Amino acid sequence: MRLIDSVFGWREIRGEGKATKYLTDYLLRNAVPAEIEEEGGTTAIRVGRADAKRILHEMRKKGIAAESGKLRGAPAVLLSFFRRPGIVCGVLCVFLLFLFARGRVWEIRVTGDGSVDEDEIRSVLFEAGLHPGMAIRDLSPDEVATKCLLRGDLFSGMNVSLSGVVVRVEWFGRGGDPSIRLASDEEGVNLVASCDAVIVSVQPTCGSAVVSPGQTVHKGDLLISGVTKGGAVRASGTVLAKVSGTFSSTTEKNAVRRKNGGRKTVSFSLLLFGEKVFSIGEVGDSASEKEIILPGGIVLPFSFRVGYAHETAEEIVALTEKETAEAAFRRLDWIIRESLAGGELLKKEVSGTFFDGGYTATAKTEYLINIAEPLAFIVRNEYNK
Repeated sequence: MRLIDSVFGWREIRGEGKATKYLTDYLLRNAVPAEIEEEGGTTAIRVGRADAKRILHEMRKKGIAAESGKLRGAPAVLLSFFRRPGIVCGVLCVFLLFLFARGRVWEIRVTGDGSVDEDEIRSVLFEAGLHPGMAIRDLSPDEVATKCLLRGDLFSGMNVSLSGVVVRVEWFGRGGDPSIRLASDEEGVNLVASCDAVIVSVQPTCGSAVVSPGQTVHKGDLLISGVTKGGAVRASGTVLAKVSGTFSSTTEKNAVRRKNGGRKTVSFSLLLFGEKVFSIGEVGDSASEKEIILPGGIVLPFSFRVGYAHETAEEIVALTEKETAEAAFRRLDWIIRESLAGGELLKKEVSGTFFDGGYTATAKTEYLINIAEPLAFIVRNEYNK
């Protein structure tokens, strides 16, 4: 029992008279393991931390006075350790340094065929975004290799890999061989039709127009080409067209309305440098985050995030025929405005019908909008021929 108490902690409780009788009766009645010593009229028991807490609580409820000793064992040692600010700060600093060092690149090993000076290689790698001390989460080995390969005068191939905090770069130089060709992917953008329509006007600002006013086009047809004699470009411009559409909205007579109630805390998270260290609870509907700011405006890397769950109540409301129809037309107007997205409404024919459970509003429209949407393509060119 001494070994168990040393691990989980123990206390000594001393009492006289009425307290002595209560202590012995409580230990026997609840079969609590303890060591009992009697000295004169005083009884001292040595009992585990959790049992001591329960015993003292019951004695206070009954108004019986007893003396409680200090907490002993491993928990007491840990508490005394963490009560020292210097030690706690030191442990925290070591922990933060460990997290900081583990998530960064500290060594870059470069190997190649020797045709290019290593200092120049490292200079190109730095321009590509690879350097000691950078965060690993910001490193994309494929992106670094691609940026380096754009230096066609230096490399014919490159491999970048990450192992722990070490980045290995293996490169292959051109070696001055004029027969080697560098292939480059050049990206361009065409503008195509987003829907079926009749062209009203075409105003290209970059690229060349391939349609004219009055022409009928279908979804996906080419409007402004990004292919020019000089290569691929990003086409831009405006293509206004007449578009016909039919919209409808249905409203039930029995409408469900939701009321927001209170909110309760369901989760708590500790973040370090914006990354979650640990979290307690479930994911909530919303969250608020609080940074720790010292006097003088110094922002610590720690922040706390609290998640909330919102309570909602639903009720069913019976609408009159007039209210049902008005609600359907209001929703229909909203749907049309969202669909136009800044376009101009030219014509609208509205109709509506009642049915057993509600009302349906319908609108046949003709509107003027910009139907040009971008579609990327790739042209492959060769250099050093």
